[in-house]
Amino acid sequence: MTRDNSIQNPDQSVRDLERKIERLEKEINELKKREDKLKKENKNLREQLARLQGSAPLLAASDKTAEAGGVPTSKTFYRRNRQAERKRPTGGQPGHKGHGRNRPTPNASQMQITLDKCPDCGTPLGNPIKRAEQQRTITDIPIPTFIVYVITYPRYWCGKCNKIVRGEISWLPPNQHFGPAIACWIAYHRILGLTVSKLQASLYETYGIKISEATILKLEKWVADTFQEDYQKLKEEIINAKNINADETRFGIGGENGWLWVFTHTLASLYTVAPTRGHKVPEEILEGFNGVLGRDAWKPYDVVKSARHQLDLLHVNRWLERAEIKHGVEPRTLLTSKQRKLKRPGRPPEKFLEFVDGIRSILKRAIEFTKRDPPPSIKERVNAYHNFQEEMAVLLDKEWKDKDVIRISKELKKRLNMLFTFVEKEGVPWHNNDAERAIRKGVLARKISGGRRTWEGAEIFQVLLSISETAKKQGSNFMKWAKEKFSISSSKEGGCGVIASKS
Repeated sequence: MTRDNSIQNPDQSVRDLERKIERLEKEINELKKREDKLKKENKNLREQLARLQGSAPLLAASDKTAEAGGVPTSKTFYRRNRQAERKRPTGGQPGHKGHGRNRPTPNASQMQITLDKCPDCGTPLGNPIKRAEQQRTITDIPIPTFIVYVITYPRYWCGKCNKIVRGEISWLPPNQHFGPAIACWIAYHRILGLTVSKLQASLYETYGIKISEATILKLEKWVADTFQEDYQKLKEEIINAKNINADETRFGIGGENGWLWVFTHTLASLYTVAPTRGHKVPEEILEGFNGVLGRDAWKPYDVVKSARHQLDLLHVNRWLERAEIKHGVEPRTLLTSKQRKLKRPGRPPEKFLEFVDGIRSILKRAIEFTKRDPPPSIKERVNAYHNFQEEMAVLLDKEWKDKDVIRISKELKKRLNMLFTFVEKEGVPWHNNDAERAIRKGVLARKISGGRRTWEGAEIFQVLLSISETAKKQGSNFMKWAKEKFSISSSKEGGCGVIASKS
């Protein structure tokens, strides 16, 4: 019967098939949309996983002008012609997630602006138009002032001790006439690099508070001492991390040279000040660390034998750039695809060009391999790691005559096992940008204030800067952490920091 009906009603059968095809096409389109959405979610989750694999949660990140091999970035060997480079447009860049300021939640009484007469012609106005009102949110700060409160200590007689006793408050600076809010304000601005005299002027001109230099330094030390336990936890977190990055910079102390070191990963940054730039610091800080250490070519990092190492490939490119400058070739970035450009008459030796182009080609392909979508599997990573190592070893073992090529190939041979760790280990960056950005905070403080006067002041600075930068990495800031640490609340009357009552 069904067959006879289909023969008798061919038009109906065609319409049924068309409807079925249309329905299937809709289902296919929906499945494609879901697939695209799942791919995006998968990519985002992998990126988050790669960032978080460096560590567990804590407490409850210019390659073009500096020479590698331990030479400070201030000693440049050439400067790029920035005017000749194409300028990026202002605003958001293609491929980057858009961002903007979130509208804050109002915490004050609402203001309503009413009119009786037209502001243009003076005509009397009636009731407002329904559902036509406009709103805007204004963020402001209260006029700076300060509060003064009295603490009363009832005293008691202890029959056993045979003396008068009273309670103490652990969250107040000892033997001071200033509270924790002022102390944290001072500590925060010291992190930014402000000198003691500038802090004195700021407190007096903004709040009308007179305070001595000695008191400022005592309050800053008290804040650092209170955060000392958290600072020790930071050291433990660094040791237990899967991968970290390290860097160091000069930091003046009492007119003499000291060194500020940083060890950083996804959720924390640990700063330490030392009188040396030698192997003693990484040896002590990273004792027992068995993750992956991202570093530059500075040799003292080699003492960390328990860890895998990842050499900053941007430093390798700096070696190549310097050699290109000597041979009259315009220096190129590591991931560039543009052709070489000569800066003077004559042609560089073919062997030199073969070496430079060969090194860049291998490193570029290794970086692009890790950026594949979907990401490579563990087995693919291990195979690629060995393949890239063998290819690089073959290139370095060739007989080279150019002095710069011999020097660079010698350095790369010694660090061959550091070049492609990021290929084998997912989540390990191929550069040292995180540490270089982190050490920049110390450089800015040094340029503003010149460093610290004493080693005690330097030790205070290392604690405060570590806590501040770690708070930023965890989506917070120093003052919020200090507010929780010292139970500082906001006064609705004056808008100032006051102390919550404690039993």
